[in-house]
Amino acid sequence: MSLPPDESPLHADDSVSAAAGSVDARAKWVLAVGLACSSFPAILVRYAVAPAIVIAFWRKLFAALILLPLVVTRLRKEPWDWALQRKLMPYTVGTGLVLAVHFGTWIGSVQLTTVASALLVYSTQPVWGGLLGFIFLKERVPKRGMAAIALAMAGVALIAWGDFGRGPRSLLGDGLALAAAIAGASYLTVGRHLRDKIPLVQYLFLLYAVAAGGLCAAASIAGEPLRGFSASTWLMFGLLAIFPSSLGHNLVNYAVRHIESYRVIISLLVEPVVSTLLAALLFAEYPSARFYAGALLVFAGILLAMRGSGPAGKRYPLNS
Repeated sequence: MSLPPDESPLHADDSVSAAAGSVDARAKWVLAVGLACSSFPAILVRYAVAPAIVIAFWRKLFAALILLPLVVTRLRKEPWDWALQRKLMPYTVGTGLVLAVHFGTWIGSVQLTTVASALLVYSTQPVWGGLLGFIFLKERVPKRGMAAIALAMAGVALIAWGDFGRGPRSLLGDGLALAAAIAGASYLTVGRHLRDKIPLVQYLFLLYAVAAGGLCAAASIAGEPLRGFSASTWLMFGLLAIFPSSLGHNLVNYAVRHIESYRVIISLLVEPVVSTLLAALLFAEYPSARFYAGALLVFAGILLAMRGSGPAGKRYPLNS
């Protein structure tokens, strides 16, 4: 006996493929908006007159508070699975602390060296992301992905070729940027293990709260003040929480549920291009002629990475 056309395996496969394609296209649009909101935090950091750890603390605390009403609303509809949360708590706390390291070191690097130099070193994230995804998640990075990484990395190298920091202060900034890159790739890679088990809003709220707690403890140990800043600095704290974190960071986290981690991480390389242009306009940190060639390579790498559906990776349901 044959099945009706709409119930045949062939039509079922077509329906699944169409649904997967729709999810993938939606995730790409979400990622594009997230990238637009995440392309200028270095500029906001420069305008915030406060220690790096303190900026990171208020950014994550405000971001957690912004998510709190959504978390409460979600929990009223879907009670918290405490047994699961206790089981995952070590991973959640560990990922949140890695996130704290990521933001603290990245903000410190922007304060110590030029925007272009900090973002060049920070943009080695795809290297660490691809390596960590291969080791821990068994994600295969195809030849197209490797070519995209090579193009993008060549691009950011050209952007800051003649702009490496000089002296101990700038070298420390470069070192902090490298730590931020490794921590950022670790956060995205390890967090992928949790994102199919915890709804996105609760997941991000927990991470932001843990990160804020870790940064607060670090600031207290370092003797850094958490109050007494100018109105403009408080404004920068708020803008960092709203745009790069609550919009940009959250949308990127949504996208990484449906797009392989190496493709998401490489797309973040758009930030050096935008931030370097803004630094030139606002701080007279003018890029060399190599910047424009590098920018073309960065965008070429991003387009190559995002072309097609990529390797057959796990997709996560739209549960948030």
